[in-house]
Amino acid sequence: MSDGVPSPSDFRFSRTLEVRFRDLDGMDHVNNAVFLTYFEQGRVGYFRTLGLEPEPGTAATRRFPFILAEVRCRFLSPLRFGETPVVHLRTTRIGSKSFSFQYLITVEETGRAVATGDSTQVYYDYATERSAPVPQPLRYAIEAFEA
Repeated sequence: MSDGVPSPSDFRFSRTLEVRFRDLDGMDHVNNAVFLTYFEQGRVGYFRTLGLEPEPGTAATRRFPFILAEVRCRFLSPLRFGETPVVHLRTTRIGSKSFSFQYLITVEETGRAVATGDSTQVYYDYATERSAPVPQPLRYAIEAFEA
């Protein structure tokens, strides 16, 4: 793709989503805020694919022990009801206490890019309310998957 927009082939992970009626706004396209939920659905799917999600019933702070420190979204074209969004996600950086993702959302039927974005997650110890080092098992799982 052009204009700095990555190609779906640049990503090893993708997840097909569904536009729900409630995702639409008065302009009859997916509301801008919903794209952050689509990114979130991508993150959850990514961690499941890596086998890093603990058993159901585990407290949320133990399932995903990180906080979203920053997120950006660039809108490229409208996404409408009846189109099937696909969120593509990859890790672009793993630091000592944080890691970054890049996102691309395309339309399954046409391949049209509708949004790109990135986010930074900080590994977090909820008991001490402080950032914590990214654990080696997470680091190894991401590096093995993204290799």
